[in-house]
Amino acid sequence: MIDNNILAISKCMFQNRNDWIYVTEEQKKYFFFIFNRYFSKKYPDMAQLLNDKDMDKSLGMDLWFHFMENKPYPKWFWSKNEKSKEESILTEEEKDLLISKFGFKFEELDMLITYHLDEVKEELKYIKEQKK
Repeated sequence: MIDNNILAISKCMFQNRNDWIYVTEEQKKYFFFIFNRYFSKKYPDMAQLLNDKDMDKSLGMDLWFHFMENKPYPKWFWSKNEKSKEESILTEEEKDLLISKFGFKFEELDMLITYHLDEVKEELKYIKEQKK
């Protein structure tokens, strides 16, 4: 029997594929929603087709298992969201500079970075040029 956690189930699905036979029907039903959600990042159409309240969740997990059978390990599967990448684009120094220059709150600056990153970078470039 496979441990009842998402990491153990994912190892059976992607790495130790021969152990898939030890994943119980209950585990497949329990983890189907999570896996379907993760797969929707790359395969939204297929995930939508499987996203039905009357869907046999165990069968859905088997479908995903067989769908991934001839594919390499999906590095994107456990990826972080895009927001954390955008935040790391600016250094803490640059963020502090913008906050002190314009009197932004941290939340306001975060929103500007998320939705208007190009303009924020342009403004930072201008401020740095003015300091020289």
